[in-house]
Amino acid sequence: MEKKRNLKQKLKIGKTIFFKDVKHAKWAILSVFAYFVLLRKFFITICPAVLITGLPCPGCGMTRAFIRLLHLDFAGAWQMHPFVYLFMIFILWFGIRRYILGISDTKKAWKILAMLGILMILFYIWRMLRYFPGNPPMSYYYGNVLLNLHHIIKSFLQI
Repeated sequence: MEKKRNLKQKLKIGKTIFFKDVKHAKWAILSVFAYFVLLRKFFITICPAVLITGLPCPGCGMTRAFIRLLHLDFAGAWQMHPFVYLFMIFILWFGIRRYILGISDTKKAWKILAMLGILMILFYIWRMLRYFPGNPPMSYYYGNVLLNLHHIIKSFLQI
């Protein structure tokens, strides 16, 4: 009985901390949401690297992988970006520690994120060597800024 009450109390405290965190990050959350909506509506992609260079970035496919996870398409999520599972594990680990256990060790979380970032860059290099420019998301996007700028300059110089 005591453990059940203790868990309820921890969950109540965790809920308070969660809403405080969301309130603290509200402008960042709104900015990310606006970014996704505006870029998706007006450009070929939401990825700034793809938009500018036409080349996929290390995280290319991650948004699509998260969406596939939401649809319970586990194989499709893996195909889009296998790191989606590592990030989901990190999110669960961080959420349980911060909001249920009340442990707030941001240094450890940043170290884990840095390690995931390095691994993701190494995976990106392998994926570029193996799949570029064929299989999505490792495709070249022709509507990018640099290519369009190149065509504008080239046509200007020919005049």
